[in-house]
This record gives sequence, C-alpha cells and structure tokens, in this order.
Amino acid sequence: MNTSPKYRSQDLRKARCSIPGAYYHIVIVTHRRQPILANDNAAPIIFKTFDWLETQNRLEWTCIMVMPDHVHTVIKLEEGQTLAKMLHSLKRFSAREINKHLSQSGPFWQKGYTDWNIRTETRLNDTLRYCYMNPVRKRLVERAREYPYWRCKYEMDW
Repeated sequence: MNTSPKYRSQDLRKARCSIPGAYYHIVIVTHRRQPILANDNAAPIIFKTFDWLETQNRLEWTCIMVMPDHVHTVIKLEEGQTLAKMLHSLKRFSAREINKHLSQSGPFWQKGYTDWNIRTETRLNDTLRYCYMNPVRKRLVERAREYPYWRCKYEMDW
C-alpha cells in the first residue's frame, strides 16, 4: 500500500510566495507544448517583453533561455510586485504580440508556471549553468554558446 501523500497543483500553489528583492528561476510553457518559440520571430518578442517589464520596475532579469516550447528565466522580483501579477503581464503581452506576428489567435501559454526561490549565490550560479546548458541537454546544439535564443547579464564560460 502506498502511504506517500498525493500532491495536486493547487496544493503546491498554497506555499508559493513572492518576495521582493529575491531571485527566482521561473519556467513558463507554451499551450500544449507547441514548439513555436525558438526562432527569429518569437524569441525577440520574449526578450522585448522582459526588457519592458524591467523598465517598468517589475523585475530585473538575469538570464532568459527561450527553448522551442518553454522559457527558463532567472529574475529578481522588484518591490511591490508578485510573481503572479508579473507573469500575468509577461504572458499576456508576449502572447498577444506573438499571436499577432504569427497571424493566429487563441491560447498561447499553458496556465500557471513553475518557480523556485534562489537563496544562495551557489544556487544562483548552478541555476544559470542549468539554463545555459539546456539546449545542449535537449540536443539542439553541441555547445551552449551556439544557441542563439539566450540572454544573460553575466559572461558564461562553461
């Protein structure tokens, strides 16, 4: 008999908190995991959206990795912001712009997101390395530096 507890997504959301000034690793996924992001049309819109949120003092981005069907990002949440409100703005704006560019409509992002609070510099470095190496793990490129849909405010030399 399995006695381990069963977790549902709503149970995980109960413990979610938004701490201004804290770093987070966030993953958002396209609707039905459609592989439509990692290209010269969609990726720049994702980058532009993060830049816009930064100029609005909603977040400070550290890295953004646009994969074909999901985005990894490391951000620092700014004062007065919550993850939910900031990600709602990010998803809404980017979905509208990408759908318009692709001449399509309907759902673009899956509901929700996954987030991890980053509490130490070691964990921050490990997370940046994980994001940077993701295209290699997914066999999109042989060397991470070959992947074009990546931005980081730090020099990566792994």
